[in-house]
Amino acid sequence: MQQRTRPASKARPSADLCVAPTRAIEVAQNARADRGRRARRLPYVAAGATAAAGYGAWGLSELAQLAAGPAGEVVVSTGTAGLCAAALGILRLHRGSVIPKLWRRRLWTAGASAASWVTAASAVGPVSWPMTAALVVGTAAASASWLRAHEVPTPPSLALPGQPIEKPARLAAADENPGVLLVRRWTENIAADGKPVPGSLLTDRVDLPHAIRWTVQTIPGSTSFSAMFAQRDRIAAGLRWGSARVLLEPSDVDESAAVLTVITKDILKDGIAYTGPRYRDGVIELGPFADGSGWSEYVAVDGVGCRNGMATGEPGSGKSAFLEAVAMGLKSSGEWVVLFGDGDPEGGSSPLLNNLADWPAAGPQQILQQLQALEAALIVRGMLKPTLTAGPDGTPIPITDPTTQIPVRELRPSRRFPAIKWILDELHRLSADPWLTERRFIPRLEQLVRIGRKYGIVVLTGSQSLLAPDYGNSTPLRGYLAARNLYAFRNGNKSEKAVVSGLEIAPSVLPPGGGYAFSTGSGRLAMLRVAWSPDMARHADGLPTTALDPDTELAIARFRPAAEADPATAFAEQTAKLAVWRAQQGAGAVPAATVPLDAGPTALPAAAGLAGLAVPSALTAANVIPIHRPATSAAPATSAAVEAGPDLEALSSSQQSVVEALRAGHQRTGAIAAQTGLRLPAVSKALSALADLGLAERVAHGNWVPAGAIADPAVKSS
Repeated sequence: MQQRTRPASKARPSADLCVAPTRAIEVAQNARADRGRRARRLPYVAAGATAAAGYGAWGLSELAQLAAGPAGEVVVSTGTAGLCAAALGILRLHRGSVIPKLWRRRLWTAGASAASWVTAASAVGPVSWPMTAALVVGTAAASASWLRAHEVPTPPSLALPGQPIEKPARLAAADENPGVLLVRRWTENIAADGKPVPGSLLTDRVDLPHAIRWTVQTIPGSTSFSAMFAQRDRIAAGLRWGSARVLLEPSDVDESAAVLTVITKDILKDGIAYTGPRYRDGVIELGPFADGSGWSEYVAVDGVGCRNGMATGEPGSGKSAFLEAVAMGLKSSGEWVVLFGDGDPEGGSSPLLNNLADWPAAGPQQILQQLQALEAALIVRGMLKPTLTAGPDGTPIPITDPTTQIPVRELRPSRRFPAIKWILDELHRLSADPWLTERRFIPRLEQLVRIGRKYGIVVLTGSQSLLAPDYGNSTPLRGYLAARNLYAFRNGNKSEKAVVSGLEIAPSVLPPGGGYAFSTGSGRLAMLRVAWSPDMARHADGLPTTALDPDTELAIARFRPAAEADPATAFAEQTAKLAVWRAQQGAGAVPAATVPLDAGPTALPAAAGLAGLAVPSALTAANVIPIHRPATSAAPATSAAVEAGPDLEALSSSQQSVVEALRAGHQRTGAIAAQTGLRLPAVSKALSALADLGLAERVAHGNWVPAGAIADPAVKSS
């Protein structure tokens, strides 16, 4: 059977098909009203034409009477009757089939009556009360049923002066179903000619719990999804809906189609409570999408191995909460070891990550130690990987038969061989640090990110923007980090664009408030919000501590610092640093804003050498390192003064040992470690703390001297 092909001109949907059901009813009602108005005018037009014909016939009759006498008047009257009869016959012959059967008899009767009136008017004249009354009464009688059948709804009465005009019912959007309202607005403001997507249709409506979803069908070949997505702001404006609540995503069926989701209830506005780590099959669930259909995912490991990640956003956008949620998810699995490097030298970006990480670090020096440790682990795992094969469950196990067992392609996280996630926050500060720049921090980090995935060593960074300077102008580094897990949090810089599923999205359109982001991990263009709670730290209690495999642990052990001091000791050291800084600034007392109202300042004993220094009652002499105030601020301290000044009892045991080694003349870090018996990381940490306290000075890389000794000519010459 021959198939009928549709002509090319029919490819465009007809106007009737492009009209939504509610709009179609409106159009039909308006058309019927227009036809009713035209029909109601018909009796009046016919009466006027009859009167005009009667006056014309009477005028001809009067002229004929003047020219030929009474005979001429008779001829005109007879001719008028014949013309009217002929006109009725011609009209019935050509238009009779068009007239509805219901009205045929009445219309021909009315036509015959009008012809009779015109003939009579030509004989006796229309200018008389009987003739005028006959015309008016006859018209009313003949048109009564016609007018009843073609009534037009009476428009609403006009409001009185000073009263608001009532809008038509169809414009009252508040009482209209949201789905019907959106379809009508799409038809009028988006699908019409000259609008963003002319000729488009909304089909396959799906009602979600908090949104409505349609498939947008367009004229094949007229547009593409990327073109529609570029006009999403105009689409949102045409729907008169917030742009953040209008989602446009590609269709998996047709490139000329799209999936439109309009959020009717904002479930993200009040925040999403964090209820605990959610790690499953290498994926961490972080927060719901705006339409409520699923949660966003951070892909820690997939079919190709471990994955890197990147989070960007302005201060307060929610990056730290995101990093904390990822870290807790990884720790809960028992298959990951988490390292945390904070670009803030004081380690203030995330106290939770400092407590949660297996190895926290802060500042350029400590983070460089972490990088060196991971580089060493990369070398060891490069030798280790060829000796492992995939077990029954896919986890690596040692090879027992090299002739039949094939080495693993990549090291996947397991309890026997845990993967390492290095979380680097404040990357923009690290990339701009001159000391790290001299040590090629960014190129070395790029190499680690590029090849570490195969060996179970990956990086997750946090920075304030997507711009290249935040990544040391290394676009390859930025690309490797964002390849699978890019979380773009709000950023007021409108020039920034995040590429999600091949399309550019501006993070500046995200609502204010922490946690809003776009992500690439789930392959959706929808907005999400990361779950967060003020008491997230309680979920970190009881998380398992995962030990590295012996080879990797041995590789990084020489870079890892000694065990951290207990919280009380760490607090005492920080308090002492603050008190010494106040003393060095010449502050005789703590600023009034920081002094408790119920307790005055407590002066140190005069024997401590700081009679003029007052500190809050929360601090005691045991927490403060007393230092003699110099006579003048310009006079440099001597070695003798340094030896006599500090109260070594206020220092930790490792710091005391390092100070004694420095005074004994040991300047290199290795010599100090050999003298004190401490590990190199512990020595480096103690030296950094002593430098902050003003008790040690670094001469060169790895060389240290007591404070004030750098002015000694002998030290200079050495």
